[in-house]
Amino acid sequence: MTTGTTPQPAADDDYFFEADLYDTLWAGLNKLDLPFFLSTVKEFGGPVLELAAGTGRVLLPAVRIAGSGVGVDLSVSMLEQGRRNAAAEGLDESAVRFVEGDLRTVRLGERFPLILAAGQPLFHCANDEDWAEALATVREHLTPGGRFVSGIPYFRFDEMAKYSERLYLAGEIRHPGTGQRIAMWDYNTYDLQEQSITRRRVSELLDEDGLVTERRHTFRKNYYRYPNEVRRTLQQAGFTVEREYGGYDESPYGPNSEHYVWVATAR
Repeated sequence: MTTGTTPQPAADDDYFFEADLYDTLWAGLNKLDLPFFLSTVKEFGGPVLELAAGTGRVLLPAVRIAGSGVGVDLSVSMLEQGRRNAAAEGLDESAVRFVEGDLRTVRLGERFPLILAAGQPLFHCANDEDWAEALATVREHLTPGGRFVSGIPYFRFDEMAKYSERLYLAGEIRHPGTGQRIAMWDYNTYDLQEQSITRRRVSELLDEDGLVTERRHTFRKNYYRYPNEVRRTLQQAGFTVEREYGGYDESPYGPNSEHYVWVATAR
């Protein structure tokens, strides 16, 4: 986030400006979902494949249990950060590989007993065709009897309304490398018919007195689905939902659940 010679992102790298901040920004997710995903690794074994693995937040501790794994992501900058994280943990390519690829089209020529998709990457799928292609990728890489494990938040209108079309402070962090103060402000727009969320993020670099030294705007659009839609889409793609939960604590799924989490097998 420096001026003048700042590298420019590739056209399709939405995470270019957040890759080195990602693990700090989303550290809270480790308390939410990481124990659940690691319990599935202990149960079903490895090697493990994670789609949209990003910086390896879930993949690297999963590999510690499974012995080996592969992470696929479309963002080059996130993959680079993932490789740095792996190296810092003493994991080389014999244990974990990060592969650039689109979860709709990537083909590794390998099969895995467990495929994970943590952090709702399927909400990058804009339509039924995208979902079908992504689930075809999962089927292509599952061993017979293998499991596909993922989850999504359950968006409700009353909750969305709290954050709709208003600027709010998403948080302030310090850059993990430089210690620079960074305040992040979000402005979300919801399209209820399209079932999309467009987020405009304003990141402000601050000096120690709180003065803004630089400001950057980024955009991201996601497409949410409701649990019954996801369940139906999985079934249409040839999956059987073996287990479903209302949270990563494995609580029963119900109308008041905040998440829809599943363990599925391919028929």
